[in-house]
Amino acid sequence: MSDTYNARNYAAHGGGEWVIGGKLTVLEGATVEGLTAVAAPASSDALGGIKAATKAETDTVEAKIGEDAKLYVPTYPEDYVLPAATADALGGVKLAENQADSAASTIAGLNLEFNALLAKLKAAGIMAPDA
Repeated sequence: MSDTYNARNYAAHGGGEWVIGGKLTVLEGATVEGLTAVAAPASSDALGGIKAATKAETDTVEAKIGEDAKLYVPTYPEDYVLPAATADALGGVKLAENQADSAASTIAGLNLEFNALLAKLKAAGIMAPDA
């Protein structure tokens, strides 16, 4: 057996450089200090560095990284428009014009005020128009 030993991992230049020729395992809880170089960008397949603001409590959209090393979020959804209400389906309705409390003292007067209420409901789209 030879008196020499060849190592794949060794200290060089008086300990100023550590050469890794084999596998480097960093255990849970270990720290590495002094790394100031820019890390390679992260991708969907490889860990890497990325600068991003800290998540706020109101942030809810998941970000994904592109091949250009930038973060992307889904586009905002289109504004929702309420469908018109029909006799068979719920939908958005407009606020009808105010109808004053009735002060009618005759059937004819009450008929006029009731017809005014019907006209306001139809104009607002709350009631189907006359056919």
